[in-house]
Amino acid sequence: MKHFRLYLTALVAAFMAACSSMEVDDDELYTGNFPKDFVDSVYAKLHPELRTIQIRTFVSTHNDSLKEAMESDAFSEMVSKDTTAFYGDTAKLHEIFVSPLALHFSEDDWEDIWTPVVSEEDSCVTQRTYRIVNLILEKTDTAKIYVDSITFSDKGLMEIIYGKANDATTAVSKKYVVGGDSIVLMGQGNVYDSTETCTPVQHVTPGAFTLLQKGLLAFYNLYDTEDDLAKLAKAPLDLEAIAYQFVVYGRLHGWVYRPCKSNEKKNPVRPVLSPEETTSKLYCDDNGVAREIK
Repeated sequence: MKHFRLYLTALVAAFMAACSSMEVDDDELYTGNFPKDFVDSVYAKLHPELRTIQIRTFVSTHNDSLKEAMESDAFSEMVSKDTTAFYGDTAKLHEIFVSPLALHFSEDDWEDIWTPVVSEEDSCVTQRTYRIVNLILEKTDTAKIYVDSITFSDKGLMEIIYGKANDATTAVSKKYVVGGDSIVLMGQGNVYDSTETCTPVQHVTPGAFTLLQKGLLAFYNLYDTEDDLAKLAKAPLDLEAIAYQFVVYGRLHGWVYRPCKSNEKKNPVRPVLSPEETTSKLYCDDNGVAREIK
């Protein structure tokens, strides 16, 4: 639903901007173009997105007037400070996010923003054990001695068995921590054991506004105003422009224009219309369901 609302707002924005800038004679506007029971204020209430578009235009016009009236550097400094304060005021953003005058999202949508995203992946460590056979061990304080076998692991523990050549009775086992003694090994080793140990690791990403959401909120930021919503509520409502939207777009695309009467609540439901499709039928609102008026 929220994606449809965004799409719908964008779709009619151009129409509303054009309507607000046109001078239309009342008789010319209403004669033959509206159902007899059409009331502009009722139509506006059924389609709050039309009011929202006018409010966006109000904000844009207001901010443009500030830009024209101020020096460039002073305006840029004001915008920078105001924008920082605007996005830093979570309580204000919450009001704008759910207000019917602005974005009109639900409280559940607001909560979704701040719900952390939890993902999980395995962190794996491979431990390999090597064996090197028949090598010469050179140790700083000894002569060269014959090595029967050497094993060591990735963790740095090395065990050396050494003694006189071909004389098992002289075999001695000694364990070293790699790097703890000055040892030089000559030769190559082969892996004879490999073990992979994996541990699940959680990654938590804190909730935050998306770039799209921040961009939508920006439509309602009056640069020189702290209580944006209070001023937006006082923005003038152009009912004539909203009525004209019904004539040039809403009626053709099956927008409801009044609540359904009791005897109309079983009438056929309006089919889904693509943006390119039009209709000659009229529709009423049955608690969010568009029904045909016969």
